[in-house]
Order: sequence, then structure tokens, then C-alpha cells
Amino acid sequence: MRLKMTSLLAASLVVGTVFFGMGVAQDYTESPYDAAKVAAGELPPIGERLPDTPMVYPVTQEIGEHGGQFNVFALDNFPWNALTEEPARGPLALLMTQDNDFIPDIVLDYKQSDDNTSFELYLRPGMKWSNGDDFTSEDMTFKREYLTDDGWQKHLYPEGSTVEAPDDYTVIINFPGPRPRALLDMIHWRGGEWTLFNPSNYLKTWHPDFNENAEEVAKEEGFASWEEAFKWHYYWRPLNDANKPTSQQWMPKTFTTTARLYERNPYFHQVDAAGQQLPYVDTVLSTIVDPETFNLKVVSGEADLAYLRTSFDNYTLYMESKAEAGYEVNLIPQFTSSEVTYYPNQSHPDPVKKALFTNVDFRRALSVAIDRDEINEVLFNGFAVPQQWSVTAMASIYEEEWGTAYAQFDPDLANELLDGLGLTRRNAQGTRIQLDGKPLTIVVEFVEGSFAGAALKTHELVKEYWSDIGVQSEIRPIGIAASATRQIEMNWDVWAQREPNGEMYGTVISEDTIGFKNELWERWREATYALAAGTKTLDDYGGEMPGEEPPPEITWLLDVRLDLMNSVFGSEEYTRLGKEYYQFLSDGTYAIGTVGELPMVFLAKPNIGNLPTELPPWIEWGGDLNHYSNQWFIRSGN
Repeated sequence: MRLKMTSLLAASLVVGTVFFGMGVAQDYTESPYDAAKVAAGELPPIGERLPDTPMVYPVTQEIGEHGGQFNVFALDNFPWNALTEEPARGPLALLMTQDNDFIPDIVLDYKQSDDNTSFELYLRPGMKWSNGDDFTSEDMTFKREYLTDDGWQKHLYPEGSTVEAPDDYTVIINFPGPRPRALLDMIHWRGGEWTLFNPSNYLKTWHPDFNENAEEVAKEEGFASWEEAFKWHYYWRPLNDANKPTSQQWMPKTFTTTARLYERNPYFHQVDAAGQQLPYVDTVLSTIVDPETFNLKVVSGEADLAYLRTSFDNYTLYMESKAEAGYEVNLIPQFTSSEVTYYPNQSHPDPVKKALFTNVDFRRALSVAIDRDEINEVLFNGFAVPQQWSVTAMASIYEEEWGTAYAQFDPDLANELLDGLGLTRRNAQGTRIQLDGKPLTIVVEFVEGSFAGAALKTHELVKEYWSDIGVQSEIRPIGIAASATRQIEMNWDVWAQREPNGEMYGTVISEDTIGFKNELWERWREATYALAAGTKTLDDYGGEMPGEEPPPEITWLLDVRLDLMNSVFGSEEYTRLGKEYYQFLSDGTYAIGTVGELPMVFLAKPNIGNLPTELPPWIEWGGDLNHYSNQWFIRSGN
């Protein structure tokens, strides 16, 4: 089978010297922080710590300088905070540049087969983990075979996939069928430390396949079994073992219940074009605080950076405090297609409500009754974009009509549409009467805590808008555990949630259904595939199909979605399928959007360089900006 190959060796490094583009060769430079350890005999020289061919990282704005510490604040000890060990903070198999090119990151090169059924990774000889262990192909095969990681691997490896390692620096992933998006997987968290690789040499200590004394070691450490010890040491949300080696630019130094201190990884495989080993900044101190304290710390200027836990609800406060606190307020447009999205239940158990929710005129009436301009101005200070749910305007396949379809404020049209459905009678309170004689009341449910501030207040405005057209509504937050059950059982009226929808991640890579919400259709669909593939029989489902058979048009749509996910991103086929998919959803108003593209509030001290000004197209959410922190630096003398 012939393979296509992408090679970036023209910009590669030779041992002890860096060549980038047409630049002049220079020696590698390490941070004085590491140089002091070398002088003290605590580290080998930099030439022995870098791979034979380090990755030359294309910094976005300027060559930085070594030194300093980033002080940030977190709300918990989980990875999803600014500069903590979120998976995309570290290196990935590949990197997508600002120019949308794919270049190797932890790998030296890669191949993708012409039929997209295999993907080969060629690792960097001499690359090491943060403790100095060699980074080899076994770190990928070990991850695949021994670390179940709560099912995360299913996102990278479809059922039937195999992973081979013919030598220490070659990994071959074979898929059961064509998987063009494997290339995109490699630039997301799927191609990183949590899913693709882990430090095998270190973790073997707690596994009996590699250590006959694993059970004894576990008992000595206070665990009931080697399984318990093994999971504790490899687990990552939160990270338990601060000694576990990492491939990321910073490694844990000191972890307590209230703070996490990271220091630079002396074996990090990246350098800039001037030969300086990355990251630029030596240490990161992340202090865990409660939400109220977080805002106080930020507006008082104690944070060098704040972005993941900032809120647009506090935008005015940030602006009023910035001069005295000494930070800058930057707004980065996001891929969120709708801050609050409403999904009418088209599989409702009540036949009267089901008849309404499956009627496109009813959904359109609810949509045009919403004054999105008022929501934007009153609740979001005019910074969001009033629009219908769809892919955002930043997407390559976007059509303007999708963002405006039934997004105008037109209560007269809403009343006309509802009257046309026979909902002409009203009670003394002005509520329309359903055809079964009951007042038309909708319960809007959402996961408790998923909305706050302006987004939460959006529900109250929408409640008023719908009341004005004779549709009463109740706003009902549901606890996380109960909400999971209710979503599966589909016994709700309207479900509400925020909808981030970056084109590359949301449209191609994510397996989540987008544009409608219906667990019953999805369960039927999954069972249909499993039966066709022979992986399950009807007996596995109790003798009958689970869920509910989707209408023919939804079956067609899901087929389009599957073809879209299996297309080559940016190809003519991808564009055609993407437009078909979103056009159908737009025509049917399956989701009712409000306002979207609300900017992320990114606060930073003015002496920090190479900060982002926009979200790259590959990222899933704002937290993936952590990936670029290796190039952020503190200007000296400021």
C-alpha cells in the first residue's frame, strides 16, 4: 500500500546546532535556570537533553527570552485551568500553524496512507521524558494496551484499530476503515499525552506484567492492590502523582491542596529559531481559590494571566480595574455559535407536545419571538452576535443565511404561525390553549450550573418573549446526575445548553451529534450500525431495537454527517457535505439560537510577549490556548 509522506526535515536541527529557514546556524541556548543545575551537576548538558533533531517551534510574533514565573489562579485542582496540565498544554503529535499547515511536533515525520486506513508516526530519536527516560514507541503501545483511561481512547481508536511498533521510533496505527480525520486527531488532545502516549518505563513499576513485585510495592504504598496503585499513579484528572514524568513544557515540582508549582521541563524537545530551548518562562505557580477570591486576585493585579476562569459578566469590572491593577484586557473572538441554545424535544412522550415540537412552524414561532438584539445589548453589552444556531461565521463553509434564518425579532409572524397551527384560543392569562384543552406551557431544562450571569438571565428574557406570544414557560435547572437520566429518557420539553461549534473540531472530529438533541434517535442509529457490523445481535438489546427510529429525513442527515466526518477536511467533498448538513438544519430550525461569538476575556500583564489575538481553527475550546504557552515570555526591564 503506497503511503503519502509529509517531511519537514528542511527545517530540522542537527546535534548542537539549529538551522531554521535560511538563518545562520547557532548553538543551543538553555535557560539560566537549567544552566545552574548543569553547573551543580544536577543535569546533563543541553546537548544531551535535546533530541537528535529538536522541533523548531514557529513562534507567532517574536523570539522571546528566558526567565521568570507566571502567577495564575485556579478554581480547583483539575487540569482545566490556566497553565495547568490540561492535555493540549503540552506537545501533540503534530502542530497546526497559524497558516493552517501541519508540521511534526513530538514526531519527526509522519505518513498517512492514500486510502486513509493507516497512520505512521516516526518519533524523534533522543527525545526524553522530563525525568530523562527515552521517549519511544513503547510509550504509545503501552498506553494503548494498559491504560484504559476511562474510555478516552475510543476517540482516537475506532473499534478494530491496532497499534504496531516495528522499532523504537516507529508507530503504525491501522484503522478498520478509512479515517481521514486521523490527521486532525493528531493536532488535538487525542494526539497528546492523555490519549496517545504515556511514560511506560515509569508506570511499569506498578504493573505485574513488568514487575513481579508490583503487588508488594502497592501494599507498601498503602494501596489495596496493584490495580489501585497503577491507576492512582497514571491518573490525570486530577493528577495524583506529581513525580510522574511528562512531555509537557512544565513539570510538577510541588503540589499541595492549595497550590501547584511547576518548573520547566529540562528535556523539552522544542527550540525557537534562535536555538533557545522552550519554554521561555521557568516556573508557573497556580494557586487554588474560590470564585470570589479569584476575581479579587485578578482585579487586584496579582495574576500575570487570566483567561479560562474569567467571565464576560465581569467585563466592566475588569475595565475599571485595569489601570490600577496593571493588566491589559484583550478580547478574543470564540467559536461559540450560541451562548444559549434551545432544543425542542421531537421525541416527546406526550403526543400533543410531540406534534407541536416536530412542527417546523412551531419551532420557527419560538425563534422569531426572541429579541436577540435586546439580549445582546442588555445582557452582553453589545459584544456578542445576535444570530441563529449554526456553524459560526469563521467557518470556511459558512453561509450568511444560516445565521439569520428565523433569527429576526418578529412577534407578529410568531403569532401568525401559532394561529396557523390552530392554537387560537387563549385563557384569561393570555396563554394559548393546546388542542387537548390544556394551557400551552413549556418547561425549559438545563444542567444546573451550566449557565451563569448573562446566560442565565437570557432564560428569563426568553420566558418573557414567549409569554408575549401566548406560550408560558418554566425555567428548571436539573442536577448533573438527574440531567443525564432525563436526557437519555427524553422526557423533557425543551433542553438548553451552550453550543461551542468550532468548524474543525465540532464538524469533523467530534462524535457528538450537532444541530439537534435526541438520545433515542442516536441509540437506534448506534444499534443499527452494530447489528450491520455483526458486533451485536438483537438479543443484546433485549430482543428489540433501542431508542426510536429517526424520521427518514434525519436518517439521511445522519448519513451526511457520517460522510462528512469521513471526508478530507477542506476538500470539495467536505465543503459540499458540510453545506448540505448545515443547510438542512437551518431550513428546519431544529435548534434555536440566541447570541454567539462572545469574545473570551484574556487578561495579561503588558510585559508578556507572544500572546494570542485569535483562536486558531483547530482548537476545541479556549483552554487549548494553553498549548501556546511555551512561547509566551516575560520581557525583562519592564
